[in-house]
Amino acid sequence: MLSTRKIGFILGGISLIILLMYLRGNQLLDTMELKTYDMRLVAQGTRIPSGDVVIAAIDEQSLAMLGRWPWSRVVLADLIGKLDALGARVIALDAFFPESENEALLRQIEILESDQHVSGKNSPFASLKRALATDAALGRAIAVSGKVVLSMVFLMSEDEARQRPPGESDEAFAHVKDQAVRAFQVSGDTGLDFPMVEPAGLMANLPQIRSSAQYTGHINSIPDPDGTLRWAPLVIRYQDIFFPSADVQAVRAYLGAEDIILHTTDYGITALQIGNRLINTDESGRALIHYYGPEQTIPTISISDLMNGNVPAEKIKGKIVLIGATAEGIGDIRVTPYGPIFPGVEIRASIMQNILDSDFVNRPGWMLAVDALVIVLLGTLLAYAMPRMGMWSGAGLTLALLAVYLSIAVVVFRVQLVWLNLVYPSILVLALFVASTIAKYLSAETGKRQIKSAFQHYVPPAVVDDIIDNVERLRLGGEKRVLTVLFSDIRGFTSVAQSLAPEELVRLLNAYLTQMTEKVFKHDGLLDKYIGDAIMAVYGAPIHRDDHAVLACRTALDMLDELRHLQATWKEQGLPILDIGIGINTGAMIVGNMGSEDRFDYTVIGDSVNLGSRIEALNKTYGTHILISEFTYDQVREEFKYIREIDVTTVRGRSEPVKIYELMHVDGYASMDWLAEYQRAYELVRRNEPDQAIPIFEHLRKAVNDPVSSYYLRTAHLPLPQG
Repeated sequence: MLSTRKIGFILGGISLIILLMYLRGNQLLDTMELKTYDMRLVAQGTRIPSGDVVIAAIDEQSLAMLGRWPWSRVVLADLIGKLDALGARVIALDAFFPESENEALLRQIEILESDQHVSGKNSPFASLKRALATDAALGRAIAVSGKVVLSMVFLMSEDEARQRPPGESDEAFAHVKDQAVRAFQVSGDTGLDFPMVEPAGLMANLPQIRSSAQYTGHINSIPDPDGTLRWAPLVIRYQDIFFPSADVQAVRAYLGAEDIILHTTDYGITALQIGNRLINTDESGRALIHYYGPEQTIPTISISDLMNGNVPAEKIKGKIVLIGATAEGIGDIRVTPYGPIFPGVEIRASIMQNILDSDFVNRPGWMLAVDALVIVLLGTLLAYAMPRMGMWSGAGLTLALLAVYLSIAVVVFRVQLVWLNLVYPSILVLALFVASTIAKYLSAETGKRQIKSAFQHYVPPAVVDDIIDNVERLRLGGEKRVLTVLFSDIRGFTSVAQSLAPEELVRLLNAYLTQMTEKVFKHDGLLDKYIGDAIMAVYGAPIHRDDHAVLACRTALDMLDELRHLQATWKEQGLPILDIGIGINTGAMIVGNMGSEDRFDYTVIGDSVNLGSRIEALNKTYGTHILISEFTYDQVREEFKYIREIDVTTVRGRSEPVKIYELMHVDGYASMDWLAEYQRAYELVRRNEPDQAIPIFEHLRKAVNDPVSSYYLRTAHLPLPQG
């Protein structure tokens, strides 16, 4: 059987395994945790953003008006001009222009001009060249505005980098490295030398477009393993330089902040400061996007309305206007906690608004230690408590812990926007409850098998089943209880054994012991042991019975009945006729498993046990079959009619005298009317008047062949009459 301590060690081991799984990461459980985060986020409901960011949407209506995307860069230049005129404080483009729009056509025109030896204003292609110079037109619009934030893209894998023209990344890096973070607040000893994933390459806009932008930042998004976009990489390190995202640059322009300050420590980035906005991040410079709601929660204006002049200036003035696609056909659709269809431009707008409102969800790197501490504390508590609790109390504790921790995690998320891990602590609590229940069940089943193995040969099957079904009633180990013990012994067995062949002796003894044992079992006795030809049985243990003394006496009477049947059989077979004596005593004794740690027996010990054995031996003295002590007599005198007091004697090993009674079997006599005469004679003996008792004993010896009367005649030193 598993002890409480062993079950506690098992639960501690499971806790350690779950802790290691958390620290190393488990794809299934980590994905489940991400989904619980999504549920907590969505459960907050839709929040109304402050309105500092507006989306100029490339929607279906705009596509119907201006044609399919991508539009000419002249159109975008016109759009920038209109937004500038309406008073937009910052114009951010969620579009990327790494290649010239009409480069191939312009090159062909240059070849024609060369063939015809014309150029400049004299060229017949001059007006066409001006129309095709859309890149320059967009660059001029950006320069005139002076408030445009453009983008660049980091190539996160080596495969992406290899597919680009050689030297492109180096050239782009040379042009954009002035956009990197220049101000740092460093704590720790390692400076900026901490581990961080770096891209393999870089793509930037055309020089004539990017050169006039106010700021440039990256527009990379890195989804979680389940494909959902939850984190915003506010900073990416490339060639040991930290580049902010375009969203950070847009807010920087909006706030008029001179510098971006990166806060770092030995293990990584801790925060990003833009003006008076301090944004806490994880060690990789990421922040959890606090979505305001499903798509179209951020204020959105159709570009078609802007181009037609149908947008009031107050909707644009003093705001960050982000130009990007919301039409599903364009393909800039991402998976978010709100579903699989969410415009990428609205994600960027949400990030900008989060930065302005300092409204990100908090999940700094040190939260790993917090979650690990929660797992350790829960594991320690349950490893101690579960083995000591029943199944229902354990289930109650499990439900209570789950409810409390779930409530804490939800409240902390709603009030403080802190993401506590739900899955691993919940799995831990459930796993420990299940493991504890299974361990207890298996331990109980093992214990039941051990108990059944220990008792099936010593108690009847019904009692074995009762013990197994009520194990708590079985007190393993020693305890003091009032029980009844029965000893049965064959008279003259030594001489019988010498007269029989060994195989006949074994057959005779087995037949006798089998039948006697059945009588013990019949009355729910415990067969304590065989002592050669003797039987020792206990009543009232291991299952408590108030009537244990009565059961022992009934067993003794049944044993005499069965003995008469056996004697008839032995006589027919020509075998020796065995006779028995039975002694019964009731009293306090120690009951339980006795022996060494490796080998033990369930038995009883004590003075009351010894007295029962001594009483059985007195049957030879008095010529009786069943003798009981005064202590047993007190328990059974109302149950059995024919019990007579035999003597008051001091047995070996006891200083105090004890009254001895005979439990009489009525089938041994034709009538029991003579008991009154015996009682009168016995009282005379007790009053020390043997002369008056002797005639009565002589009469009883002759009339009913009373062995006790014969005993008193012998002890009076009178010769027994002959015949």
